[in-house]
Amino acid sequence: MLQDPSLVPVSGPIPPHLLPPLTVILLSLGAVTSTLFYVREQLGGRRVSLAQEAMLAAAAAGSLGFGTLFLLLWCGVYLG
Repeated sequence: MLQDPSLVPVSGPIPPHLLPPLTVILLSLGAVTSTLFYVREQLGGRRVSLAQEAMLAAAAAGSLGFGTLFLLLWCGVYLG
C-alpha cells in the first residue's frame, strides 16, 4: 500500500479519552433533568411559566442528544 507523506490523519475536536466521562455526565444530566421536568408536570400543584418549562425541556433534550452523540463516538460509530 502506498502512503503519501503529505497526508495528515484527521482527528476530532474532542480527544477520544474524554468521550466516556462526557457520555456518562451528559446522559446522567439529561436523565435527571427529564425526570425533573416530568415530576414538575405531574406533581406540581402550582403552574410554572412556559419559559421555565421550555428551558428545562431544552436542557434535557440537549444533554440527552449530545450524550447520545458521544456514546456513538465512544462505541466507534463515526457520523459524518
